[in-house]
Amino acid sequence: MKKSRLGNGRHESNAKISDILGDDKLSESASPSKAPSSLRLACLALLAAELTMAGASAAHARRFEFDQRRTEVRFAYKMAYATQRGRFTKVSGTLDYDEAAPGKSKVSASISAASLTTGEDFIDNELKGADFFNVAGSPVIAFKSVGVRTGSQTAAEVLGEITVNGITKPVTLQVSIESHDDPALKHDAGARRFVAKTRIQRSAFNMTNYQSMVDDDVDIEIDAIARPR
Repeated sequence: MKKSRLGNGRHESNAKISDILGDDKLSESASPSKAPSSLRLACLALLAAELTMAGASAAHARRFEFDQRRTEVRFAYKMAYATQRGRFTKVSGTLDYDEAAPGKSKVSASISAASLTTGEDFIDNELKGADFFNVAGSPVIAFKSVGVRTGSQTAAEVLGEITVNGITKPVTLQVSIESHDDPALKHDAGARRFVAKTRIQRSAFNMTNYQSMVDDDVDIEIDAIARPR
């Protein structure tokens, strides 16, 4: 893509050079060296400016990485009339973010399924077992974005794919991104707080036990501090 844009820039520049020199002068000259030197310099300056602008338009978004010490994924589900909560404590991820063009952002996250904790050993063992997250067979829960619908510079819908229990399904995250500069922490300079929420149905990922007691809906929230790479 970059090569194509640069090529288009050269064609546009050549057209501008033709306008300056005149078609007749270009056709009469065996080489650009026969044109007046001041005119040649002006044309070269114009071409350089066009190429610089083409290169600038291809600039990449800034890369941020999740701070694993300050990032977690929380989940909640209904069992009978009570809300049960848990979290994953080992989460890594990256965010490619450009404040001037948030719609071009990209997100990826990787979660260690074995880091699941609810505070109750019995429930932890049950959820980590083959009937639910199947930690032994599918040790990683993953998300990768495929598109973004922006609402503002700090809020968006991120479309992507989530893989749970070895099964991949489309999902949409409701995302907010805010500045997280803390003057007391030098490493926080330029950091962002990234919060994403979504809801999945556990049955879509082959988690079908206890359907009479446990709701199918599972709410998920990623809460991350993303630092500039």
